[in-house]
Amino acid sequence: MWIHLSNESKEPFYKQLKDQIKQQIIAGSLTGDKELPSIRTLAKNIHTSVITVKRAYSELEQEGFIYTRAGKGTFVKSTEKSILQEKAEQQFVEEAKQLLLRGKSLGLNSDEMVTIIQRIKEEEND
Repeated sequence: MWIHLSNESKEPFYKQLKDQIKQQIIAGSLTGDKELPSIRTLAKNIHTSVITVKRAYSELEQEGFIYTRAGKGTFVKSTEKSILQEKAEQQFVEEAKQLLLRGKSLGLNSDEMVTIIQRIKEEEND
């Protein structure tokens, strides 16, 4: 599991951590029943507080991505591919909404944003 927390991000550390773990689960690089590092171990490895990791784990558990067994550890929840795909789509929709709001705040209209996205897509295909 690779985690990078950025001091330059506007997002708090717990949210960066939560989002990165969630992304790795959705992408399949963290699979069902894989044990995650303990709160203390992860906090030490990524140079953050135990409270930060505890909050990220707690929110991931509330969202159904991980589970904790007392005395055993914290694990990735086994989830069907279709459910992971649905969660990935939900995450994409939320990020797209934020991107649209950002575009509007920059004075772009919907057609201009679609044109920009199409241009980027074409560049990716080259």
